[in-house]
Amino acid sequence: MPRISSFALVAAFAVATSISATSAFQSGSNGRVMWENNCDFCGNDYRSMRAIPDVCGDVCAGDLACTHWSWNNYNGGTCWFKTGSKATKTSKWGTNCGYVVSRNNGNSKGQGLPSTPSTTSAPSTPSTTSAPSTPSTTSAPSTPSTTSAPSTPSTSTGLSSSETSEMLDRINAYRAQNGLPGLTIDNRLMTSAALHTQDQANNCKMTHAGSNGSRLGDRIKAQGYSFSKAAENVAAGQTSVEQVMTSWWNSPGHRANILDKDVSNVGFAKVVNNGCSNYATYWTQDFGRLQ
Repeated sequence: MPRISSFALVAAFAVATSISATSAFQSGSNGRVMWENNCDFCGNDYRSMRAIPDVCGDVCAGDLACTHWSWNNYNGGTCWFKTGSKATKTSKWGTNCGYVVSRNNGNSKGQGLPSTPSTTSAPSTPSTTSAPSTPSTTSAPSTPSTTSAPSTPSTSTGLSSSETSEMLDRINAYRAQNGLPGLTIDNRLMTSAALHTQDQANNCKMTHAGSNGSRLGDRIKAQGYSFSKAAENVAAGQTSVEQVMTSWWNSPGHRANILDKDVSNVGFAKVVNNGCSNYATYWTQDFGRLQ
C-alpha cells in the first residue's frame, strides 16, 4: 500500500540551535570538512545563506568557490561562506566556523588555503535542475506508468533556476548531514506542486486539499507519477527559499518529510498573490518514490 504524509506551516520562522563549547576542530560532512564551535573566520565573504549551523559545512564542501565558513545567529542563523588563501581563526562565543579539508594547506590558527578550489568536491548547484518541485496528498497508488517523465514541468513553478538549485541544494545538504542520499527533481512532481501552489494562491488559503477536492495522490497520479510513497509540505508567508526551508526544517513534521529515507524524488513551487489579505506567498514541496 502507498504511504502518504502531509504537513502545513504558516509563516513560522524560528531557528533553535544548541552550541556547546569546544577547543578543537572536529570532522564533519563525512570527513569533507573540519568545524569548531565558538570560533570565527573574519572577512573574505562572498555569499551568505540563512540556515542552521549543521548545514554550512555540507554546502561549503559542495561549492567549488568555498574554502571556509563561519556561522552566527544573525537573522535567525546565517552561514557566511568565504574564499581565499588565508584565514585566521578568532575565538567568539556562540558562533562556529570550519573549513573544507581538501582545500586547506595550513593549520587551524593561521590557515593556508589554496587559491583555487579542489576538483574532488562536487559543485553546489546541480546542472540538471531547472524548476521547483510539486506537492503530495493522500491517495491510492496509481497503476505503474510506462511513460517517462517530461524534460520540463508543464506549468511554471514560480522559481528562477537559481532558486530551484538553492531549494534542491538545501534539501540534499540536510539529507547528507543525516547520512541520507540526495533527491532528484522529477518534473511530474514539479508540475503537480506548481498546480497545487497556484490553487492555494488563487484561493488565498494554505491547504493540502485542492479546491476541486483533490488530494496529493490524486494530483501526482494525474501527472503520470505512479508512487509507492509520497509526502507533502506546504507553507505560506515566507518570501524566500531561505526562509521557507528554515521554517520547514525547524518543524518536526516537515523535517521528517525532508529526511524521509523512503523517497527519492522531489518537486516544489512558489506562487505570489498580492491580492491575498493574510499571506501573499504560497509554497509546496512534493516528495515521492516511484513504484
